[in-house]
Amino acid sequence: MKNYQDGGEAILEAFRRLKTDYVISSPGSEWASFWEALARQKRDGIDGPKYIDCGHESIAVNMATAYTKITGRLQTVLLHAGAGMLQGSMAVDAANAMETPLLIMSGEVLGYGEGTFDPGSQWYRNLSVPGGTQRLIEPMVKWTQQVASIDTLHETIVRAGEMAQRTPKGPTYLCVPMETMLEPWEKPEAPRDVPRAPKLQPLAEDIERIARQIAEADCPIISVENVGPSQEAFDALVAFAEQIGAPVVEGQGAFFGNFPKSHYLYLGQSIEPLLGETDLALLIESRAPWYPPSNTPKGAKIVSISENPLKEHMVHQAMHAEDYLEGDVAATLRALCEALQAIGLDTDTIANRRTKWRAQHDAWCADLAKQEEQAEVAETITPPLVMKLLREVVGADCCVVDETIVHQTGIREHLSWDDPLTFFRAPSGLGQGLGYALGVKLALPERSVIVTIGDGSFMYNPVVPTLALSDEHNLPLLILVFNNSQYAVMKHFHKRFYPDGVAVADDDYYGVNIRGPQYEESAAMIGGYGQRVEDPGELRDAITAAYASVRAGKTAVLNIIMPGDGGVR
Repeated sequence: MKNYQDGGEAILEAFRRLKTDYVISSPGSEWASFWEALARQKRDGIDGPKYIDCGHESIAVNMATAYTKITGRLQTVLLHAGAGMLQGSMAVDAANAMETPLLIMSGEVLGYGEGTFDPGSQWYRNLSVPGGTQRLIEPMVKWTQQVASIDTLHETIVRAGEMAQRTPKGPTYLCVPMETMLEPWEKPEAPRDVPRAPKLQPLAEDIERIARQIAEADCPIISVENVGPSQEAFDALVAFAEQIGAPVVEGQGAFFGNFPKSHYLYLGQSIEPLLGETDLALLIESRAPWYPPSNTPKGAKIVSISENPLKEHMVHQAMHAEDYLEGDVAATLRALCEALQAIGLDTDTIANRRTKWRAQHDAWCADLAKQEEQAEVAETITPPLVMKLLREVVGADCCVVDETIVHQTGIREHLSWDDPLTFFRAPSGLGQGLGYALGVKLALPERSVIVTIGDGSFMYNPVVPTLALSDEHNLPLLILVFNNSQYAVMKHFHKRFYPDGVAVADDDYYGVNIRGPQYEESAAMIGGYGQRVEDPGELRDAITAAYASVRAGKTAVLNIIMPGDGGVR
């Protein structure tokens, strides 16, 4: 019909100005204008974002979330109308909770065929949303808007991308009518270069005040949840902890590795043993350091150090902080180190602290080693054995994306890491782990990506489109299904709430048992490796064979039979 630049080019040029690497899409018919612009970009040899088609909306959003978190660069997602946007809405909500800047768009129509433009009757019959699609997604994003004018389309997209990257970071959403995308558009002359969002940090007097509190404390401790996956913040935390001689505990809500586990100041995931002796708790990107929220260290001062400590997505949050340092965490920690250096810390005191915490770290390591020794001679497969064999077969240069429930504590305890790019917790809301793992692999192609996932979680995931995309784009995953044939967490809480109830007495549980398929056979759809493993003695060879498949570019699925209820913290 035509061959000129229109709204599709306005969108693509905005993505170029925002310096996005990928447009990840589970698309619909409204995006013909954008696809035409992509074809023109390829024909003319113009630099711009790469395009990835996904078979499921949550995969598109999850991939973009993982890639953005790892690289620090905003990515874009195109979905279909209100239906596709709703299909991906859980992943959008999770991205918002993880404070991930994304730009998400979907389309609509204005005329419904009553004019010269015919969008297709499906828009009239099925796809319209009274009030616009933006009203459906509004609670889950930072900002949303319909853009019905070609005159404002381009700059509105740029603005939405910039807004997503400002604190508090989060996804923004735009709804664009097809009629707008089909209108002629002229690229502006000499458009401004879009800068990266500036990093903020606390005032010098606030740094000085907190530094003096740290210097005067007898027993400072550090709780951390989400300093990773930033290497800069990870390194800054190590330097800060060493300088003050404080132990580091990672919160249960951590989505990333935050501190090297081989370091003598690392004390695992449990902060409770430290609450009775600390007089200063430093919450570094730690939104929920203890549970229940009232279980605070009595008599201790609590200081929150975070880019955005008070989370809008949480209904209830009570850290009981008495002071805050808000801004870029790496810059804040470096500033604290400089202030502490100027104040001068007692070297004997710091040395004594380091000696004390080293002994506790060594005891923690010894306990883990004992658990792994016991796992090697156990009759059934358990998380300590799986993680030990992964360490020995795959090595340290890998990423593990975890979407288990009752096995997650054991996985995190026995997974070794000394950087912020080894451990990833899948976004909140089961069914997102596989898409998130694809995004990790896209961002870190040189690393092997392993997914530890419960059989229930695996059932929630869009498995077929995940396998198809992994094969098409050479993003192989090593998927380990931790199969206990039940939603064990449901059983756990039923027993807690009704310990003397009928279900416990008769062993008659509902919402618990899973009669799943042969999960390993799913890999055959793309020529990958699959195996069911129940004997602990066969697990090493199974992991070795599966890892060989992944190195050859094919996703592998191990169905690991792990009877028992696991554990819940």
